[in-house]
Amino acid sequence: MRTRTKVSGMRERNWLIFFAIPGVILLLALGSWQTYRLFWKLELNNFRSEQVDSQPVMLPREIVDKDNWNFRPVYVDGQFQHEHEIYLAARSFRSQVGYQIITPLETLDGRIILINRGWVPESKKDPVTRLEGQVSGVTRVNGLITFGQTDSFMKPENRPIENIWFWIDLDRISLTLNIPKQNFIIDMKVSKSSNTLPIGGQTRIEMRNEHFQYAMVWFLLAVALAVITYIIRRRAKSEIKKE
Repeated sequence: MRTRTKVSGMRERNWLIFFAIPGVILLLALGSWQTYRLFWKLELNNFRSEQVDSQPVMLPREIVDKDNWNFRPVYVDGQFQHEHEIYLAARSFRSQVGYQIITPLETLDGRIILINRGWVPESKKDPVTRLEGQVSGVTRVNGLITFGQTDSFMKPENRPIENIWFWIDLDRISLTLNIPKQNFIIDMKVSKSSNTLPIGGQTRIEMRNEHFQYAMVWFLLAVALAVITYIIRRRAKSEIKKE
């Protein structure tokens, strides 16, 4: 009887190790992945901050190296085509829901550039309600270069026919507006001397970085599983010896 009990106890310990070791390895791997993401986000946020703080330059004729131009401050002179503005929906500002206004700008050298002019509340979507912000004539735009967004299954579908967009699809926007294909957009900076709509400066510079907390959770779970396994095995071994 005692022999059977010992054999049974040994089997239980073996099964426990069989499940515990892969579990600990998996948890450590998840923690390591989150650590990698942590430092990747830190590096990315630092890069963006350095880009934003760099000296503004005149918008070049062509943007080739996206990595070096992403979030770079630029300026360009041109005239807005307000009759072709589009609406980026479900955007909030200071806890208010509204739209971001994207408007084509015809530059002095004849190019068409998309400008994200900033945020307006839902009640100010109609341009008639914000005529003071519909700048006419040649104006200088200061802003940051960004490169739109990519599609994913989590993003709602844009509705070009209704002129309602949920994400910046540069290819589809270009096609809808019947303008040359755009490979970047300029997010207009907020004007310190103006209180008119739209409100610029809506670029999200810093990405959320909560990977430290996630990494700690996985690592602590790995430690907990290892400790629990050790305690259970020690108790089982002690009970077998007593028998």
